Amino acid sequence: MPDAFQYGSKSRVWLFRIWQRIGAARASTPRHRLFTKVVLVFLHNLWGWFVLARALFGFDAFFFLYGQTITNSRLELWLLKRAYKRIVFIYVGSDSRPPFIDGGRFPLSDGAPDIALVNVLARQCKRRIRLHEKFADYLVNAPATAQFHERKFINWFAMGIPNDSVQSDGQPLSSDCVRILHSPSNPAVKGSQEIHTIIDRLQKKGYPIKFVKVEGMPYEVVLRELSVCDFVVDQLYSDSPLAAFASEAAFAGKPAVVGGYFAKAVASYLQPQDMPPSLFVLPADIEAAIERLVIDRAFRLELGAKARRFVTTHWTAKAVAERYLKLLNDDIPENWWFDPMDVRYVRGCGMPQAHASRLVRELIARYGVRSLQVADKPELEQAFVRLAATPEHREDA
Repeated sequence: MPDAFQYGSKSRVWLFRIWQRIGAARASTPRHRLFTKVVLVFLHNLWGWFVLARALFGFDAFFFLYGQTITNSRLELWLLKRAYKRIVFIYVGSDSRPPFIDGGRFPLSDGAPDIALVNVLARQCKRRIRLHEKFADYLVNAPATAQFHERKFINWFAMGIPNDSVQSDGQPLSSDCVRILHSPSNPAVKGSQEIHTIIDRLQKKGYPIKFVKVEGMPYEVVLRELSVCDFVVDQLYSDSPLAAFASEAAFAGKPAVVGGYFAKAVASYLQPQDMPPSLFVLPADIEAAIERLVIDRAFRLELGAKARRFVTTHWTAKAVAERYLKLLNDDIPENWWFDPMDVRYVRGCGMPQAHASRLVRELIARYGVRSLQVADKPELEQAFVRLAATPEHREDA
């Protein structure tokens, strides 16, 4: 099944293309077709070893995304290490974020959360990161998702998101309305319903707002809408001031309103030169942030211009690739490093604080505080304990 968003490209190596096709068929096959699913999983895993054998003779360095390798095995990492290959893991969110503060895995719902599954996934995630830390030359992660790390890692914001796809003069359509774009990959996780409610309130106050929501559409549709909007509202509960969609908006010269609890602490985790420009605010302040961009055209244009200057200087594909080459050459500025012992962020992504508090509280109640998998960081562990004890009506833990 083709990617609905039409990202990525096919490999030019036939061996890799077959592996991609089997993987796509595996992903698109529903679980109720059990026999077909099992056969495809077996074939994909088996073919992965042929891909690995080919890659061992063709490449000197291996960059792994999403916490996955070619065969997802310890033996693979051992072989790469014995063959003196450079190994870099780049984490992008849920592959390292503790499941109990990950709305993508356990979104807010009316039903009771499966705490047993939360516990299992937390242990699996911790073991996987420990395995990667044993074999990797470098690990790249964002501080807000690095609670399970024990080794120092490269701060993801020192590297950036590579993107050269959008070229725009940053000018919206000529209109009396302010055109706001929202393009959620997962509406529940991005807080789309709450964002829509906020826009409704602002429209009822008399603001001339045209709200455009693009969901499940090809990438080219998103780019087209970016070229004609005034600004974007990214999400309500982000742990990054400029994630993928907001960075695409920046390349188009459009400012982004981003909500997230990490906004309160972000300045202490990022170097000033690595701070991407956006209107990054606490979830409780997102309505005021949207209202400000609607009212203040000069500020809106200035923020969009700053965002575009930042990404076209620091986050082009060439600039990001050059920084990764520095990793391979062991030419690493000291301020790229981040010590996981300094991580204190506990309020996660994709969920309101009350839901994170509930998950952590129930996890501790059933399996004990060690189930948080952060016993190596006593101060972080206590921060989670305080989160669990926070009354549901409070948002200032």
